[in-house]
Amino acid sequence: MLETHEAPRDGARPVTDDEVQHFRANGWVVLRAFYAPWVVEGLLARARARMGEAPLTVSRTNPDERTPNEFNWYARWDGCSHTDGWIHQFSHSQSLARGAARLMGSAQVRFYFDHVFVKLPVASGGGKTPWHQDLPHHPLDRQGALTMWAPLVDCPPEMGTMRFLSGSHRVGLLGRYLNRRDGVALVDEHPWVLDAHASSPPLHLHPGDITVHDLAVVHCASENVSGAPRWVYATQWLPPGARYTGAPNHRTDGHGLVLDEPLDHPRFPIIPLGSTG
Repeated sequence: MLETHEAPRDGARPVTDDEVQHFRANGWVVLRAFYAPWVVEGLLARARARMGEAPLTVSRTNPDERTPNEFNWYARWDGCSHTDGWIHQFSHSQSLARGAARLMGSAQVRFYFDHVFVKLPVASGGGKTPWHQDLPHHPLDRQGALTMWAPLVDCPPEMGTMRFLSGSHRVGLLGRYLNRRDGVALVDEHPWVLDAHASSPPLHLHPGDITVHDLAVVHCASENVSGAPRWVYATQWLPPGARYTGAPNHRTDGHGLVLDEPLDHPRFPIIPLGSTG
């Protein structure tokens, strides 16, 4: 039986002023020791139990079923908080939402999505993640959304931690390049972006550390050349006023969202932040 903790809602520390300043300037930031150790242990145990030690993707229609990975280089458990109550308590917690809201500069924040993302080693068919922006792949009408990306195992650079082009969240949307099948990369059509924006250094992230990035920042990840899978848990957060564009997306399909209206649905709640005292 998986161990639990009495208060998964209290598993993230406050964000500092320096971290906010770095995020606003660069579109990304590292938050060291942001998650409590028991949070990381609980998330990893649940992910391995659901996906297997040799991870496979969890079916979106049947969370007890594993399916072949859509792409050879990663396995996913999408919307894990929808079917795991312990994860839900943490992902929808005030401590996590306060951090997202503070970085976003918002008095409120809307929970959008979470998933476990496992990047497989090169020896198991894994590959690199090309330069891309996340936002063009989402049905949202504005910038400001962010991802909290938390490795659940020790992640040196050779495991494929992310690199960010600092300040590139201000250049506007450059197009859809993730999982393209025509071989065209973002830097093929926008080579100037590598000259205009400095890349973040290679990052060594320990369990409990996280990176946070604006969905409009250009980022990539190298191949996982280690011998082990890279286990990551990520949550995504929206400005509460963000509106639905109607574009297809597995996060939002089938929930009766109204075109050009906020994502007002139980799947996407505004989290009460409560007192910080």
